[in-house]
Amino acid sequence: MQARTWVMGLVLSALLAAPHARAQEYPAKLIRIVVAYPAGATDTAARTVAHKLAALLSQQVIIDNKPGAGSGIGAQYVQKAAPDGYTLFWTTDSTHALNPHIYKSLSYDPLGYAPIAKTVSTVNVLVVSAGLPVKSVSELLALANADPTKASYGSAGVGISNHLAGELLQHVSGVRLIHVPYKGSGPALTDLLGGRIGFMFAGMGHVLPHARAGKLRIIGVADTARHHYLPEVPTMEEAGMKGFDLPGIYHAVLAPLNTPAAVIAKLNRTLHAALADKETAAALNKQGYDVTPTSAEELGALMRRNFEIWGRIVKMAKVEQQ
Repeated sequence: MQARTWVMGLVLSALLAAPHARAQEYPAKLIRIVVAYPAGATDTAARTVAHKLAALLSQQVIIDNKPGAGSGIGAQYVQKAAPDGYTLFWTTDSTHALNPHIYKSLSYDPLGYAPIAKTVSTVNVLVVSAGLPVKSVSELLALANADPTKASYGSAGVGISNHLAGELLQHVSGVRLIHVPYKGSGPALTDLLGGRIGFMFAGMGHVLPHARAGKLRIIGVADTARHHYLPEVPTMEEAGMKGFDLPGIYHAVLAPLNTPAAVIAKLNRTLHAALADKETAAALNKQGYDVTPTSAEELGALMRRNFEIWGRIVKMAKVEQQ
């Protein structure tokens, strides 16, 4: 009887230890990080971090672009993946905080992921064509008020964050603005550079090189404080746009729900170490990002907060669900 009890206890201990042992062995094979967007700013930041992550984990880490359906294709792919830490999701606010307010139905559950860490962040900026004769938000709005066709704004599409930023500007300023939707930020930026539209909101990293080259002019920062890359550019509130509360842009890494806690913890530690690397941080800074890693819990809180903010903006903009 005593021997039987001992054997049963040994078996139980082995079963309890098994998940811990598996987590300690992680990673034992290639890690796939899905980016639900085409190659571009999001992709570049992900690849920069993935390169260092691979070195720290002594394992191959690849970026797998799965764009489409408003990031739904990539989101669904990750959600259906095994919760073992080998399929991760590099994503932005749009997938979990914005899309649920825009689409009547989603191909994925926005709550069906385990937060790992925020990695980098940047801010939305108001940028105008270099050929537009304005140097401030007030001058832009005066031009738009006098002739809306000269100060139309572009976006990556209806319901996308930079469209909603334009709707928010229209709401707080009381000035009617003409919206020109594109199929992605790239074509919108091309037309902005060509002077075919007057302005747009964009992630700072996306437009900073063009601004530094004199091809565009940044006249407002959508944040609570001026950015250290652009100390001379006022915030939207400083520019007189009271109530212009637009969430910043962040990139984060998530995993399928029910991924072991030990795996989440190891990935969080390793991401922090990768982002602390001077060469990695310098490369991200050059892309226009600030390195801002968080705990899994802090990321979850940020996602919930931004969900509420985007909900208010979508309601204000009266964007019909697609």
